[in-house]
Amino acid sequence: MAKRNAPTSDATERRLRALRWLVLLSAFGVVVGLLTWHLNAARLPREAQLAQEFGAQLVGGPAPDIEVTRRDGTKMRLSELRGKVVFVNFWATWCPPCRKEIPDLEALAQLMQHVPFEILAVSSDDSWETLDGFFAGGETRMQVGLDPKQAWAARYGTEKLPETYVVDREGNLRLRFINIQPWTDERIHRYLEWLATSG
Repeated sequence: MAKRNAPTSDATERRLRALRWLVLLSAFGVVVGLLTWHLNAARLPREAQLAQEFGAQLVGGPAPDIEVTRRDGTKMRLSELRGKVVFVNFWATWCPPCRKEIPDLEALAQLMQHVPFEILAVSSDDSWETLDGFFAGGETRMQVGLDPKQAWAARYGTEKLPETYVVDREGNLRLRFINIQPWTDERIHRYLEWLATSG
């Protein structure tokens, strides 16, 4: 006569259920880890390639918050633009390369209208009268603010104008461009579009 198996005790059932949950959670952790690795691996080559092509530097960490004075006298902080990719451009009207790249920056702002993107142009000029003369009373698509003592430029480590930092939607530094750049280049445009819409 065949021997019947003894019924499994409640304690054994509980152990089996806990073991099944542990296996499921471990599998989930592995999937999340692989996905995170894949996304980071996709990000790094894209930025590294762009940095190499344009002589930029890969940077990281939280972007120092900036407070500048706008045309109407109000203050504006970089942190107010959280949720958007921000170009922080340090420049001045007395800097010939800075003046030369402003039309490309304006064109880039136009190209990026359809995604969360802003250009914060931090000017080292002494007064709004100088900036008004430079823009000849015309509208600009950039957020322009004054930093006449170059306090914020120095905080970012800027030694020579123009210099531009890319800040992602979470407020982290990604790239540092030194000197004038062809801002309407399709490679830069595609990268910024990706950064503004991914994740």
